[in-house]
Amino acid sequence: MKVADNFALTAVSVVDGHGGPPVDDQAVIVRDGRIDAVLPMAQYRRADDVQELALDGHYVMPGLIDAHVHLSGGRAQIDDQEIGVIAEPKLMRAVRSVYEAQQLLKRGVTAARDVSWNGLYLKRLFFEQQIPGPKVIACGPGLTRTGGHADLHQFTHDYVQENGVWGIMADGRDEVIKSVRMLLREGADAIKVFASGGDNWPHDRNHDVHYSFEELQACVEEAHRQKGTIVMCHAENREAINMAVDAGCDTIEHGEDIDEELAAKMARNGTILVPTLQLIVNWYRDFVPVGDAVQPKPRPDAFLYRDLYDSHDEAFGEQYSSQAVQSFQTAKAMGVKIALGSDTVYEPLTKYGEYSALEFRALVEYGMTTSEAITAATKTSSEAVGMSHLIGTVEPGKLADLLVLRQDPTQDPMVLYNADNIYLTFCDGKLTVQDGIFAW
Repeated sequence: MKVADNFALTAVSVVDGHGGPPVDDQAVIVRDGRIDAVLPMAQYRRADDVQELALDGHYVMPGLIDAHVHLSGGRAQIDDQEIGVIAEPKLMRAVRSVYEAQQLLKRGVTAARDVSWNGLYLKRLFFEQQIPGPKVIACGPGLTRTGGHADLHQFTHDYVQENGVWGIMADGRDEVIKSVRMLLREGADAIKVFASGGDNWPHDRNHDVHYSFEELQACVEEAHRQKGTIVMCHAENREAINMAVDAGCDTIEHGEDIDEELAAKMARNGTILVPTLQLIVNWYRDFVPVGDAVQPKPRPDAFLYRDLYDSHDEAFGEQYSSQAVQSFQTAKAMGVKIALGSDTVYEPLTKYGEYSALEFRALVEYGMTTSEAITAATKTSSEAVGMSHLIGTVEPGKLADLLVLRQDPTQDPMVLYNADNIYLTFCDGKLTVQDGIFAW
């Protein structure tokens, strides 16, 4: 199918991203990459310079926005994880990350906020429009303390700084400020900071706080000095989340330890939660085995003897999962804005594109209506990535990042989970994917 620069999607039902029901029998007119008008068919008038695409029975909605991915280019299984990812040359990982970004696009994700070195350069590559790809809202690697969540303890400090995937080590105010400036120099749209552990290895405990308030505040102040820069903060325990909110971080990633008081503060401050439910709720099922599933490692990780004999059985994993769901539901009930972020990190554990769809399904499974999940995955995610003035809703003036669906996405989360329902995907008004195949 060839589509002109100016076109109209006619006789469609519009799901605009604001949370209401589909509006039937509409025309969406696109001129030069932007939405020019959305109006009832009764008011629509043909124009000689506008190509018509008759789409009776189809639904138009904003492209999905995944606010938390890692286009790391790595490959690993559960037994080697970060060791496997960092073992390959950076060039190999960079090349493979192109495929990862394109897989997101094939599942309707037209924009994604990425935490990796690769994203800083993928955004330039796709902007050239020589090959199709989503908008990559790039953070670059996140800031982690030495020995923090994004450090890779199995390798030397210098090797991690040079070859690490998700993080650069920065300790103290001065190093934090310098690292933020370095990332902004590379064109980072946002800054990621790891305020807590993440339980990736024995002494990366998610109940530990990894940065002081002064360090976090320095990160936020320096990032915000460049107007519009978003700060996303990995925070998995209540102290770290509270500190991040007080420091002015714009989004909280994971945040599985939120009570009503903290949720109320987040709602007042406009702090957005990106709960990454599919990953967090299934952490001790899919990523860190517990109980009988634990296998001895041929090379023991660094560990703390005082923790070595603690019991991490199935009951422990279930309690953690339940806490994560409760935290999400508390935040939702207290009016915290919630965005979709999958934390897709590497294959085969988290398949690019599919994992974003699983996160959409998880938002509904754990408490949102399907319409609320659509708003989370479009309008609120556009706010989380600092792009709400350009994308995230179907309305005049916005860039035409649009999906055309065969079924009503507000009725069942499986409509968006099933890629066969995505007929057309437009990026900047350019037909990019048709039935899962790139159109150019």
